[in-house]
Amino acid sequence: MKKRVAVIGGGASGLTAALIASEKCSVVLFEKQKKIGRKILITGNGRCNISNTGINAGRYHGRNPGFVNNVFAKFSLPETEAFFKSIGIPFIEEDDGKLFPASLQASLIPKVFEYELTARSVEIKLHRRIDKVIPLKKGFKLITAGMEEEEFDSVILSCGSCAYPQTGAARGGYELAHSLGHTVYEPFPVITPINIPLKALHRLQGIKWDCGLKVYLGRKVIAESCDELLFTAYGISGPASLKVSRWVNERVLNNEAVEIAVDFFPQLSRGELRAMLELLTEDKNKKLGFSLLGILKERIPEVLLSVSGVDPERRNGSLKDKDIDTILSALKSFRIEPGKSRGFDEAVAAAGGVSVDEIDPSTMESKLVKGLYVTGELLDIDGDSGGFNLQFAWSTGAIAGMSQFSE
Repeated sequence: MKKRVAVIGGGASGLTAALIASEKCSVVLFEKQKKIGRKILITGNGRCNISNTGINAGRYHGRNPGFVNNVFAKFSLPETEAFFKSIGIPFIEEDDGKLFPASLQASLIPKVFEYELTARSVEIKLHRRIDKVIPLKKGFKLITAGMEEEEFDSVILSCGSCAYPQTGAARGGYELAHSLGHTVYEPFPVITPINIPLKALHRLQGIKWDCGLKVYLGRKVIAESCDELLFTAYGISGPASLKVSRWVNERVLNNEAVEIAVDFFPQLSRGELRAMLELLTEDKNKKLGFSLLGILKERIPEVLLSVSGVDPERRNGSLKDKDIDTILSALKSFRIEPGKSRGFDEAVAAAGGVSVDEIDPSTMESKLVKGLYVTGELLDIDGDSGGFNLQFAWSTGAIAGMSQFSE
């Protein structure tokens, strides 16, 4: 008689686990939503940034990020590419090593998984929220919100995080893991826009500019990025902001004072920019703010100068050396303080979750409960933007799936 496996959650890791486990086991996939793979549909702006050629432990975070080394030693990018090719989804590469399905359609991924799962006789139970997982003397009893009961030999928790609840994300997976004795670190949103209370900055809404960002905790730089920054009605967004948001949010939630320094000219040294300013301000009768429009978009000079205490209406001829130093600091290290972190409804992923110290990375089996496996975003591992979180989901799901018939 085939081993009976329950997979709870029809996201990236759950779909992978179910499909691989179905090679030799009888699998039932439980999904509380009306469709599988809803969160996959929004990844990569609807194109599904499926992975990245730069997969390495340095792109992952959590209390024990080294956990991913053992995961990827067993199932990393080459195995992922082979797996997806086997179900008819080859990859293509774009900028920064980002990998996408060749069709550039995220909607294809759940459709292919549904086809493959059905072909392999996996039972997909939609609208089934699992409220309880009860360990038995042998195996587990699952109880749904509708009070249905079913028994299985093993259970794979692939419920995902609480990030982006518009797709059905919730805290249920954490609660199930906690009820089974696991340590769950309080999740917080990552890869998010950043609130900046400075109202003057909000006047730059809609402007995009390639900037360098550094996040300071005291005098120490704890995160940095260099990419496009989008100014918004509440603060900052865009790739540059998203890349450092994890460290900003974590410190803000811990009530630690952090500052963000914006470099509007990361490609220029301070000396090179000073020379450029001297050239721009040669006309002594021209107003300073107007002069800076030679190198900055409208509204930026006025905001930066006003906040820095330099009147943009001043004539260039009245500028002293100390004024030039102030302008240079505004352009190379404009300091802004972040406000309260934005919520999970804008977060691409969540940090925190089930302690990986309680999970065997070679099998994804719980060290506390035999026959229980935990995968994907439910774990206390979060990756950078750019396909890293999906790769972790595919890898952990695949390992959990393989573990069902390698015991």
